[in-house]
Amino acid sequence: MTDTTTQVIIFKGNIILKGKIECLTGLHIGGSKEKLEIGGVDSPVIRSPRSKYPYIPGSSIKGKMRHLLEFSTGAVTMPIKNLGDVSKDPRIVRIFGIGADDTNEKGLGPGRLIVRDCKPDAPTIETWKDMDSELLYTEYKPENTIDRLTSEANPRFIERVVEGSRFDFELVYGVYQINEKDEEELKIATNTDLKHILSALRLLENSTLGKSGSRGYGHIRFHVADPVFVDVEAYGAGSAAYVKANQPLPDTLDNLKSLSEIQLTYPL
Repeated sequence: MTDTTTQVIIFKGNIILKGKIECLTGLHIGGSKEKLEIGGVDSPVIRSPRSKYPYIPGSSIKGKMRHLLEFSTGAVTMPIKNLGDVSKDPRIVRIFGIGADDTNEKGLGPGRLIVRDCKPDAPTIETWKDMDSELLYTEYKPENTIDRLTSEANPRFIERVVEGSRFDFELVYGVYQINEKDEEELKIATNTDLKHILSALRLLENSTLGKSGSRGYGHIRFHVADPVFVDVEAYGAGSAAYVKANQPLPDTLDNLKSLSEIQLTYPL
């Protein structure tokens, strides 16, 4: 017999967390190679086709957050049938969503988390323009593989975003009330999600982003502004919370905090 129970889903608002990602070591997130050049870069970084500036895709951050959270919460079970499969654990699906071909059988509603693409800030762009490098806004990282039998070297050149570069980031967490849950139950469920998101960001600081993390690439640090909650009424009126959430970040790290100093709770 088919269950015809209707779910009532009410959007309550968004919690918005903004800040900067600082590259503590060189960063490589790969892009496509348009042409092959002798002695050129073997592995280029992803760039904006309009500005040619390197950027950090939101998908790279969100995917690594999900990966780290799956393992830290015990959501990964063995044996893993296919490498790359994501967990269907409700704690993960509530935050990150589920694939279009998968069934959301537990009535969890839509995925809550949006991660924006991260563009370089203005001081970083100026630094790139003045940088002594043969590449456009980036650096060469020469590497070698060595044939164990012949000792023959096979050099390759990896393109990296340079140490010290900073990118503006933005996370948006949507708060949804499903089937008329009372406010206390909604608060507990939402704060559990927010705790996991903050934990994933902290884990990412002590892990790596992008390629070749075990060889020193992709060590990052987050500098964050105080989160803002924009409820439905604020969106309707365009009030102070909405205006604050949409203000651009300053170019400096002044007034930004470490992840250990941030309180990410609902309601703020």
